[in-house]
Amino acid sequence: MKATTTRARLLIAGSAAALLPFAAAWAQSPPPAEPPASSEKGATFESLDTDGDGRISKTEAAANSGVSSQFSRYDQNGDGYIERSEVNAANSPPPSDAGK
Repeated sequence: MKATTTRARLLIAGSAAALLPFAAAWAQSPPPAEPPASSEKGATFESLDTDGDGRISKTEAAANSGVSSQFSRYDQNGDGYIERSEVNAANSPPPSDAGK
């Protein structure tokens, strides 16, 4: 009985020693890549209006590729700035034809 207990302890100790290099390698592996910066997704009007003048210039829009690529769609009056009213108008659904 004593020999069986000694063998079991030796087997457990040997197994633990054999797994140590794997544990060290796992601990040294780099963390997973971070998701893209939040400035690309879910940017708010306020976060893009960095100078706080109530409108977004082309320079400010460049911080978000989605807004920058659609700048002319949002700048409906063509003055080179996006105002909040233009964003609201561009993002609202077209009027329905329910009354016709």
